[in-house]
Amino acid sequence: MSTLSYDQVEQLIQLFSYRYIRKEYATFLDLFADDIVFEFPYAQEPNPKRLDGKAALQQYLEELGEMLEITSFTTPVIHIAADAPVFFAQFKASGKILVTGRSYEQSYISVVEVQDGRIIRYQDYWNPLAVNLKHDINKN
Repeated sequence: MSTLSYDQVEQLIQLFSYRYIRKEYATFLDLFADDIVFEFPYAQEPNPKRLDGKAALQQYLEELGEMLEITSFTTPVIHIAADAPVFFAQFKASGKILVTGRSYEQSYISVVEVQDGRIIRYQDYWNPLAVNLKHDINKN
């Protein structure tokens, strides 16, 4: 297994943030392997806990994009594994919940595995209490 350089990780995160905020999903998805495993360990119903493959991730992004708009990410704190192509990123996001107009403030810790320059596994640890889209939708 090869390790990642800080520059590689920084570039990947910059592309991830830039493309996601602009909803450039086609080029955003280019950052991922076709068989990407995208996990949300803290997700609560009705949100998925796992997405398998680019098609599932694309559908999720499109549905999420109708409910949530992220307008900024903070500069992440990055930790790179010493003996594996894995990094950890701590960052925050700000935006708006589109169905209610409420602000969205979220803290994330992401565990990301990379192979051949593409993300093959992404574990997205976010606080489900910061947003409850089902609750927000039912309030309207």
